[in-house]
Amino acid sequence: MDFVIAHGVQTTADHWAEVARRLPGRVLVPNRRGRADSPPIGPDYELRTEVDDLHRVLDTTEHPFLVGHSYGGLIALLAAAERDDLTALVLYEPVVPVDGPFAREPLKAITEALDAGDRDKAFEIVSIELIGDSPRYAEAFRTRNPVGWSAMLELIDSTRAEIEALDRFRYDPAVLEKITVPTTVLLGERTDRPELVYGRAARSLTREIEGAELVMLPDQGHIAHLTAPDLLADTITKFIQHR
Repeated sequence: MDFVIAHGVQTTADHWAEVARRLPGRVLVPNRRGRADSPPIGPDYELRTEVDDLHRVLDTTEHPFLVGHSYGGLIALLAAAERDDLTALVLYEPVVPVDGPFAREPLKAITEALDAGDRDKAFEIVSIELIGDSPRYAEAFRTRNPVGWSAMLELIDSTRAEIEALDRFRYDPAVLEKITVPTTVLLGERTDRPELVYGRAARSLTREIEGAELVMLPDQGHIAHLTAPDLLADTITKFIQHR
């Protein structure tokens, strides 16, 4: 049994290691562009670039289970619409712009911060306005885990490029008609808030993808792969067993 996981922004394959080791089979978590030994994002970067990269990984497997998180959830969704060999699709809080572009104002603020050389401010905006962390949590992360905070700052340029690509992307809900594989959408209780896109996107996908189900992750937000890897892996495994 093969699993392929498409990770989100501000993350690397390593962040999914605890989930990967709990899943019942071979797990591939490729680092997306701009990370580790992966290709650079490059000047012509678009969401299409990521979808094509994911196809190349999926082509090395047979009937894989595809898991996508956040930005990686949108990539996984678009890839799934173009394939007929997947066994199942799991989307954890995919950033699907069901109401149109939603990150324009945060993107402007992130760009201004980076242009001013303030990488801390740029990541703080990502953390609070896009990931959904509280200002108190962001400050605690900065002060109590400076090594982890510094690692996040190293990803902020890639994150800006990814958000820019997301802002340029024009979502066509007709793509959902092409999803024929069993699908579950995961949503954290803590990020199911009106000001965040995750709840709206999750419910829209669940309504529009035939047979899709919505599963809530109790007392979790957008990073359950770090805060509750047991819960996340068990939820994915139960979905697979049920299907």
